[in-house]
Amino acid sequence: MRRRVLYVDDTPSSRDALREYCTRELPGVDLITAATASEGLEICADRTLDCIVSAYQLSGMDGLEFLEYVRDTHPDLPFILFTAAGSETVASEAIASGVSEYVQKGGDEQFDLLAARIDDAIDRYHSRTGYRDLFEAIGDAIIVHDPETGDVVDVNRAVCEHWGYSHEQACECAIEELSAAVQPASERTAREWVRRTAEEGPQRVEWVCETSDGMQFRADVRLKPATINGRDRVIALIRDITEEKHREQELKAFREAVEHAGHSIYITDSDEEILYVNPAFEEVTGYTADEAIGRTPRLLQSGEHDDEFYDQLWETILAGEDWQNELINERKDGSRYVVNQTIAPITDEMGEIVRFVAVNAEITEQKRRERQLQALYTATTEWLDAESKDDVYELVSTQLTDLLEFDLHGFCLYDESTHTLQSVVTSEHADVVLDDFPEFEEGEGIVWTVFESGNAERCDDVREHPDVYNPDTEIRSELVLPLGGHGVLLIGSKEPSAFDDTDETLAKVLSSALTEVLSRIEREGELAERNSRLEEFANVVSHDLRNPLSVARGHLELARDTGDETHLEEVEQSHDRMERIIQNLLWLAREGREIGETRRVDLAYTVEDAWRHVDTKEARLVGSVDRTIEADPDRLQQLFENLFRNAIQHGGSDVTVDVGVLDDGFYVEDDGPGIPEATREHVFEAGYSSSPDGTGYGLSIVQTIAEAHGWNLDITDGTAGGVRFEFSGVGFGGEARTEY
Repeated sequence: MRRRVLYVDDTPSSRDALREYCTRELPGVDLITAATASEGLEICADRTLDCIVSAYQLSGMDGLEFLEYVRDTHPDLPFILFTAAGSETVASEAIASGVSEYVQKGGDEQFDLLAARIDDAIDRYHSRTGYRDLFEAIGDAIIVHDPETGDVVDVNRAVCEHWGYSHEQACECAIEELSAAVQPASERTAREWVRRTAEEGPQRVEWVCETSDGMQFRADVRLKPATINGRDRVIALIRDITEEKHREQELKAFREAVEHAGHSIYITDSDEEILYVNPAFEEVTGYTADEAIGRTPRLLQSGEHDDEFYDQLWETILAGEDWQNELINERKDGSRYVVNQTIAPITDEMGEIVRFVAVNAEITEQKRRERQLQALYTATTEWLDAESKDDVYELVSTQLTDLLEFDLHGFCLYDESTHTLQSVVTSEHADVVLDDFPEFEEGEGIVWTVFESGNAERCDDVREHPDVYNPDTEIRSELVLPLGGHGVLLIGSKEPSAFDDTDETLAKVLSSALTEVLSRIEREGELAERNSRLEEFANVVSHDLRNPLSVARGHLELARDTGDETHLEEVEQSHDRMERIIQNLLWLAREGREIGETRRVDLAYTVEDAWRHVDTKEARLVGSVDRTIEADPDRLQQLFENLFRNAIQHGGSDVTVDVGVLDDGFYVEDDGPGIPEATREHVFEAGYSSSPDGTGYGLSIVQTIAEAHGWNLDITDGTAGGVRFEFSGVGFGGEARTEY
């Protein structure tokens, strides 16, 4: 590349001598000459030059004045002052005015020295021009420092734009003015970093900068030593990373959230390849990150969904929309689980989809509970068809095991006669786990507490409960649920804390429904019994009262016809019999199997009172009962009165009645004709009587009272050939009077 040099000198011989030298020694230089400064300025305006050489003495203006005009239009163009020797004042002024070089004329080597200075000046000029262009073109901020002082020497346009200073203001700023006062990232000052770079080489630091209006931003600062125009410098390349740090913090927070999320999360590229899985994914699916990354989500497919399902999924997310649905997946071990999956596309700056993120909330347990609730609802409708409580207990026990997976359970039902809670129906698993099933008396264990209070209890560890019945029980967790007055439902586990809130809620729903069904069956039974008694009453009224009424009517007609008043006695007896029948029927209809409040009753006194209230004629009462029993005293006396009337009615007016005690009860026997074994099963039927004077309800009432107390009643032969009624299962108290 040829170099264009302008030489301005008003001495023709000097111009010719330099031209001859350049032609001979500098073939790469095109020398252009001018006689005056004005001519030189015209050439500068018309042509591109690489260097100007000028004499000091010129026509019209001197060389320094010429330099001043050149600098107005070409501030960086090399300018060499080529002047006569011995003028030190001119040399000083030239340097102060900013000439590139100063060369004295004269001597054999003057042109050699000038040629060398021209080459150096042009090289520096072109080098500086390239550096400047690059310096200004770089988008990141560049600050040039003096390594000895740390002062700012030069800045590029990006510094001015970012900090809000002009070029001159920025170069006049102290390095501290461009930095924030607080630097959490470093203990060194900005000047120390510059000095360290000059001594040790390139450095890198994260720095907080401050603009002219006080705004701060984080920057990545790279420091490097350099030589510029022969001087040592430290260049700082500064890149604003405020947004980058913000994104980095957001990404860090997002990653931490994903890492610690309870939901299974994975990220794929646009070709379905898995790029990332979180720890929850590994835990839920059984696949490690190494096993999953690089594969596609198809490794989780269970075969439960068809191609159309997945086609719709891809159609949605490829359109840039979120997809959400329930999905049945398969773990590594082959087991299936249900997730509520959301897949969202991730786009780049151009809006192109580059990633997909899938968030999977496992709802396997939730779906199982939903199925249980639906099954439980369906199951309760089956209870409505049950005809007895026992049928219900068996049905519920099966459903507790099959539907709710409570395979260790049992029912403790209230026994009114013993005032205890007794186990009646237990699951097969409970039969295996437990050796025996206790009977809970009043105040015993958690079971009685729940029965009495009507409040369910969930015990996470039965052994630590203050009301535990057996501290050594194998049962550790327990749900105890009241069933109203029917008893309680027990659901257990051999593991502590085995039941959660949902288990408790399901069990409460079941026990509440069960209580209503049991109460309904009980009410229906009571109603059926009342209807039976009413029907029985109606039959007796229509049939049994008809006989004595017919007899009375017949004797009344005879008395009218014959005037014989003895017939009126028969009418009176018929009326008396009807009155007894009516009284007995009213008791059966009103009282039925109900008894009043029980208490300790002296058996001997009750027998005596009953004997006095019966027309015993010449009959005798023998025996002794030296006990007290728990009974309703009025109903007990009624029992004895009916037995005594039955003995006199069938055994005659002189019959002997014996009352005594058994090991677990008492008996009443007579020495009458007895009851044939073939008819014994009928004597307790309402209205049945082998005597024409009997109502047929005496023994039925006896049986009703015995059953109401929970006693067993048997008929056997008496010791003297008559009949013996034995009552067993009677709760005796202490001894009482032994004679009547």
